[in-house]
Amino acid sequence: MAFTHRGKAFVGVLLAIGALAGAGYALRWRLSRATQPAPGGGTTQGITTAPPSNAGVTNRGDVTIDPRRQQLMNVRTVAVTRASVAQSITAVGQVRYDETRLADVNLKLDGYIRELFVDSTGQPIRSGQPLFTIYSPDLLATETEYLLALKTRDQLQQSQMSDARIHADQIVAAARERLALWDVPPADIETLEQKREPVAAVTFRSPVGGFVIEKTAVRGMHVMPGQTLYKVADLSVVWVEANVSEQDLAQIRVGAQATVMMEAYPGERFTGRVAYVYPTVDEATRTVKVRVTLANSGGRLKPGLYAKVELHGAGGSGLVVPSDAVLDSGREQLVFVAQGDGHFEPRRVKIGRRLQGGIQILDGLKEGEQVASGATFFLDSESQLRASLQAFEAAVPDRPVSVPAEQVSITVRTQPDPLRTGGDNTFEITLKDASGKPVDDAEVSLQFFMAAMPTMNMPAMRNQVKVPAVGGGVYRGPGEVMMAGRWDVTVVVTRNGQRVGSRQLAMVAR
Repeated sequence: MAFTHRGKAFVGVLLAIGALAGAGYALRWRLSRATQPAPGGGTTQGITTAPPSNAGVTNRGDVTIDPRRQQLMNVRTVAVTRASVAQSITAVGQVRYDETRLADVNLKLDGYIRELFVDSTGQPIRSGQPLFTIYSPDLLATETEYLLALKTRDQLQQSQMSDARIHADQIVAAARERLALWDVPPADIETLEQKREPVAAVTFRSPVGGFVIEKTAVRGMHVMPGQTLYKVADLSVVWVEANVSEQDLAQIRVGAQATVMMEAYPGERFTGRVAYVYPTVDEATRTVKVRVTLANSGGRLKPGLYAKVELHGAGGSGLVVPSDAVLDSGREQLVFVAQGDGHFEPRRVKIGRRLQGGIQILDGLKEGEQVASGATFFLDSESQLRASLQAFEAAVPDRPVSVPAEQVSITVRTQPDPLRTGGDNTFEITLKDASGKPVDDAEVSLQFFMAAMPTMNMPAMRNQVKVPAVGGGVYRGPGEVMMAGRWDVTVVVTRNGQRVGSRQLAMVAR
């Protein structure tokens, strides 16, 4: 398969950027070695060192990329916008019993179960529904005492001794209260009082309604006070416990709306509210349980069902940029702010919520600023290289920047200053002779030189720009700079093939 010309150019750009990135890392290593303090402090290789600041933070420099390279690298710029930072959080969970609607059915006395009316787990029951009959010697004795108290009270109704009548009433009330405390229903007590016969096996009724989820009661069983015979759950309301990632926890609010979906009922959505956020984090899964309450009047939501929960996060607005505009190394978060004319400034930012396709910016950017989106890795590689080159230039002593002219004076101006990589540069040279008169009949060239850097596997680079005369001793023309960094430039002036003047200086391209 053959590449198109554009495809070859794009691959070339990627390879060049990769080489630049590798060169940047090598140069930073070279600089760190060159500036490493000697044992006991002081300097190494004649370069004074100082304690590092911002340890662990990578240095970066401004980046300038011409429009053609931006297009090939797919660098886009987007505006920092203010938008809603509320978002839906999706979590998985399970349907659970509402713990406030669970009941333990037991007795407060010793006895034996005779007849069993609710004899299976899962059976629905109503409040007041008969569960079983029980024979209890203690209960039978209390019934007998109650009947005797009633008989004694009836006999003393005609007594002239008021104290005796009052005492009889007190005995009746005490026996009746004892029966009530043993959960004998008032209707059964009334029947006992009317028939005046003790009941050997008393019917015990459910104090709650719901579904039997546990049953230990069996016919003929000896039961003790407090022993669990049934566990009953009211399923008119259920809980859904969802596991929310800790990074989303800040968005969860009690009372927020939640939507629940289940595979058991495809296409149906159940609406509830966040009732509680649990106070601990599961160390294994790094999640927090969030409780949602759901009405379940039809009993369709069965404990144990798996559920998908959408939690509607807290609202508000903030500054937002696309996700691919932020470089996150863990130690720092970085964006490249567009300054115009292909110039990008690296800037550290503080990020907030991670949204659908975007990231909230808490600090470091203003609304309306333009940031690079796409190919930010390449920008970061070149930015680190720029910083390394600047540090290298600062570490290497400057060479002499000028040589006295031989027969003419030479003035140099560039547009822009500093130069840009590529061909969008204009060089203007002004020549005057010893008497100050303009020199118009010379030939002028600028010879660029960058020394080799073996540790970076970079050879020496040379380039030459010739500028034509435009009159009045001024020579002006465009020229290309091959690479960003510091260049040693020699301006050479010749007339009729003879050198009549020169000047050496340093120029910086970015």
